[in-house]
Parts: sequence; C-alpha cells; structure tokens
Amino acid sequence: MTLPQWIYIIAVTIYVGFFFLFLRFFVWKRYAEKNYWRRRPELSQEKIESLASLHGREAPYLSVVIPARNESDVIEKTIDHMCGLNYAKNRYEVIVVTDEKETLARQEAEKVVIPKTLEVIEGQGLPERGQLNRRVNELLLGALTHFCFKECGSAVRPHKDLLALDEIPPLAGPKQRALIREISLEILRGKGKIPLSRLFLLLRRALPGLALEEMRRVYPIYLSLAMPVVAAFCRFRPDLDRRIVAKMIRYTAQANHRVTRKILASLTEVVSNRIIGQIYLLKKQHRLKSFLLNNYAECFPTTQEIVERRRSELAVQRQGPRLKHVCVPYDFDGAFPGRRTGQMVPSTKGRALNYALAFVDPDSEMCGFYDAESRPEPDVLLYVAHRRLQDGERVKILQGPVFQVRNFYEMSPFCKIASLYQAIAHDWYLPALFRRLPFVGGTNLYVDTHLLFQIKGYDQQSLTEDLELGARAYLEHGAWPEYLPYFSSEQTPPTIQAFFRQRLRWGTGHLQVMDKIRRESHYAPDRKRPLLRELFLKGHVEWVTYQTATFVPPTVLILWWSGYVDPNILPDAVRWGLNLMSAIYISFTIYAYHRYSRLLDRWAAPASLLGRGGVIAQLFFLPLAAFFFPVPYSSALVLKTLGKHPTTWTKTPRTKE
Repeated sequence: MTLPQWIYIIAVTIYVGFFFLFLRFFVWKRYAEKNYWRRRPELSQEKIESLASLHGREAPYLSVVIPARNESDVIEKTIDHMCGLNYAKNRYEVIVVTDEKETLARQEAEKVVIPKTLEVIEGQGLPERGQLNRRVNELLLGALTHFCFKECGSAVRPHKDLLALDEIPPLAGPKQRALIREISLEILRGKGKIPLSRLFLLLRRALPGLALEEMRRVYPIYLSLAMPVVAAFCRFRPDLDRRIVAKMIRYTAQANHRVTRKILASLTEVVSNRIIGQIYLLKKQHRLKSFLLNNYAECFPTTQEIVERRRSELAVQRQGPRLKHVCVPYDFDGAFPGRRTGQMVPSTKGRALNYALAFVDPDSEMCGFYDAESRPEPDVLLYVAHRRLQDGERVKILQGPVFQVRNFYEMSPFCKIASLYQAIAHDWYLPALFRRLPFVGGTNLYVDTHLLFQIKGYDQQSLTEDLELGARAYLEHGAWPEYLPYFSSEQTPPTIQAFFRQRLRWGTGHLQVMDKIRRESHYAPDRKRPLLRELFLKGHVEWVTYQTATFVPPTVLILWWSGYVDPNILPDAVRWGLNLMSAIYISFTIYAYHRYSRLLDRWAAPASLLGRGGVIAQLFFLPLAAFFFPVPYSSALVLKTLGKHPTTWTKTPRTKE
C-alpha cells in the first residue's frame, strides 16, 4: 500500500477509537442514574422539619448568593425564581451582589449620550458607529415612545374600532413603552419589516400569559403603535433609507387586514407629527435635557435599580425569603474580608463573592452560588437541607449539573451543539469526574459556610475562581465535592466569538490554577501530586488529544479530493460501519436536543413547522462544530506558552429574557 493509503488506515483506526470513547457516555449515564438521579428522595418541607425535629434542631438555614453586574436583562426573573424555591421562607436568604462601578459607568455614559442625542434632534450630527450609536438610537426611541401613547388617544379616536386598541392586554406603563421601543428597534434593524417570529418572541416575553390566538389578534395593534415611533425616528435620522416607512406601512397593513394602508399611512403621519411636536415643545421650554435624563434611566436601568425595586415589592408582599442587596464599592480590594483602597479596583466574580460573604447570615450553614440567569430546580434547597441533616458537617461541598441550554433558540448553530454536549457532560459525566478530581463550578454550587470562612473565600484574581476554590478546599482541608442531583438551567454565549472568549478564559484559568498549586510549598505532597496529575490529564493531555483528532477528517478529505486515497481498500462492511457511526453521532445530538427541550426558552422557539425543522437541520453541523470544540483550550495552551494569554477576568454576555 502507498503512504496515503496507510494514512487513511491510521485515520480510520483513530476514528473508530474515538467512537468507542464516545460510547463511554452510556457507561457514565448508567453510573449517574444508578447512583444519583434514581436515588433522589421524595422531599417536602414537612419531611425536612420532621427530620430536623428528630435531631433536636431547626431546619438548616441556607444562603443563596447571586453576583450580578450589568445583568438588568435577566436579574428580575432570577430573583423571582429564587424567592419561589420550595423551602421555608424564613430558613433561607437570597443575596444579590451588584457592583458600584455599574452605576458610575451609567453616570459617565449619560454625560456623552444625552448631549449627542440633543445634537441628533437639532440635526447637527449623527453618532458614530458602535456603542454610542446604539445608546443614542435607543434613547431617542425611548423619548418618542414616551409620547406615543399620550398622542395616540386623540389621534386615533376616529379609527379606534378599526385598530381595536381596547384589545391590548394591560401592561404597566414602563413595560408597555419598553415593548413598543423593542418592536421599533426590530423594525429599524429589518429596514421596515420585523420577522413574525421575533415579534412573537417580544410579545411572549412581555405578556407570558398570552395565548397564541390572542397574540395573533393583538400583534398587528402593537405594530400599528410602533409605526409612528419609527416614522418620527426616521425624521431625525435623514441618513436612514426613506423607504423604511413605506415598507413598514405595507407590512403592517398586511398584518392588520381591518385597517387599509391609506388609513395607516394617515395615522402614522398624524401621530408622528404630534410626537415630534412634543419633542420641540420641550426644547422650546428648555426641558428637553431633563426629560432625556429621566428617560435615560427608563431605557437603561441598572441592575441595582431593578434589584432595589424588586426588593421593595417583596418586602411589601411579605411572602418570600429575605432578599438582601449588597453593592461592591468601586475601591474594594477583593480579598476576604477585604478593605477599601480609595482607588478603582478591577471587577471579578471572585471579588464580588468575597464582598458578599460578609453579609451572609450568621446562622447560615451552607452558601449556594448561582449566576444571574440561573433557574435551579425548585426542590434543590430541600435536598441540600436533607443531606445536611443526614450527615451534618461532613457535607462540605455539593456541586450540581448546569444545563446551559435555555437560550438555545437564539444561539448560532455551533453554540447550539456545544450547549447540548455540555449538558450531557454535566448530566452523566460529572458524577464520574468527581471520583478523580475535586471539580467545582461557579454556579449550582453549595459550600459549607464555615469552610468558606476558613479558606478565606475566593481567589479574586483567578480567571477560574471556582476551580481554584475546589482545589484549595481539598488541599487545605480535605474537602471533596459531592454530586448534587438537581440541575440548574442557564445560558450559553450565543455567538462563536463569545463562546470562544468564555472557554479561553476557562482554559487559561485551568493552567493558572496548576501554576498556583505548584508554587505553594505548604500543601501536603500526597494531595498535591495526584491533583496536579489529574489536572494535567484533564487539561494538557485531553486538549491536545482531541484537537489533534479533529485534524484527521479534513486531512483524509483533502487526500481523497487529491486522488491519493481510495476508500475501496476497505471492505464494504467496514465502510458501511463508518457511515453508521456518523449517523449515530447525529442521532445522539438530536436525542440530546429532545432530552433538554423542556428547559429551552419556549418563547423564543420558532412558531412555524418550517422554523422548527430548521433548528433540527442546524444540528447536522456537528462534524464542523466538533473541530472547534477544543480550539479555545488548545489556544489557551499556545497563548500561555507564548506569554500572550488573557490576564483579566471577562464577563460572559447574556441573552435578554
């Protein structure tokens, strides 16, 4: 045989070998279900209180800590979810940790955005591209939306029956304006047309109780209300395509068959003129700047404002647990217990968590940590309390799986596939991993409060403060994590760029933790050496192995295209077997999609059968996606070797919910 044919034989052997490695998933599945998922006890608050009574004590007091900087898009629903967990409301607390620098950043942004918006209204200049452009556009749309409902009343009264305004479901003023503003933004992005699936998504999120038939009835009304806002906006932005308004009117007239295009065009012109008139009236009265300042807070609320509003509402209702809001000072040094330095200190997740630890209730036995968009299973606290009552302080660390699939429908095809395999790994592989490595994640994690204080909290400078915490807890106190068979649904970065940055940070942090362990001389060698060996195997060895394996298929494909490889050298049965393996990979990916479909944000799901079919079709990108999976980690190795690795903590972007 020729050399290329030998290469082909070797490639096929490697491919088959990795297929057998893939089959380990089913071994891990059996282990996880047998030892954890099928052994979850039937729990209730009454059972916990009964068990606590047998031990002559109260139910354990628990703390749930949520770091949230620039999380205004997701934090409100997370707070509501955490306050609704199935546990005695007087036996747990929710601590939301925000960052003072978020408020300071908004104050600085106001100084730039508001003058620039005034210039646009004056016709003196258009904002440059980028963040400033987006902020100016949203603020101007917010100002126009504010007057939309005020002016619509008198302008549309002759056509009220045609527009059916009485059919609009009730919404609070700010939420109503936010919905119209978002629809207007989408119309502008679509140059006059908003995809129906996107419009339904916005309506579903704003009005979660709205049935599909009701949505079909009211969505043309919201389109009609957004039209004068868009038309007025285009008057202030002469750089925009003037055909946007005409296309928007045609599209909306098709959606609302009761209203003719002529009536819509007339109403749009009348209302948009009145909206613009209100803007110029404020300008004449020298009140436009103060109006924009107030509107800026509505368009761009800080996480602090949302948390404080929700905290006040829950305090009045007196139905949930105690909700604490702590704000990290801009000059907090990040250590535990830490101090203020008088100078700006970079923000990291570890820094925020260390600040929050000082506010944990003295009676708290375990602290749970969740990300700002986390949705843990409702009974998770019951299980944590149950384990604590069973084994007391021997239960030091509980780490649950994280299924990062909730924003599945808003991800790129690659991120969709990555999120499914990450969920499978946490579901089945994580319990097996705990037999070898004290892995600790940053969310769905519960740690003994006393242990946290003993090890002085998190390393605020670590890029993977969670992995570092688990390693240090084991090396210093012998604490080993236990698998928590209660999942938390979360998000995956929706774009390849964001996915790469997040995983690159994880990979670099892994290497950083290994370097730190090597430097520390006081750790016991019988713990230090095995841990470093496992970290090396799970890092360097696996990353290089999987990345090298991804080059095999394209190499064989290039040789085949060049005529150097003849697949016929293999028996027909072997070639059919190889095709079957590829089909199994794809089938398994589709199975994973159906397995976690109940956790996906159903409001973002395609409304049509064709759209849902398109989602399934994207899963067939698996062969291409598999090549990219290890790239961030192998990149971390290369960049670390070259001294070009990331050194600062970067925040993971969220999808609005």
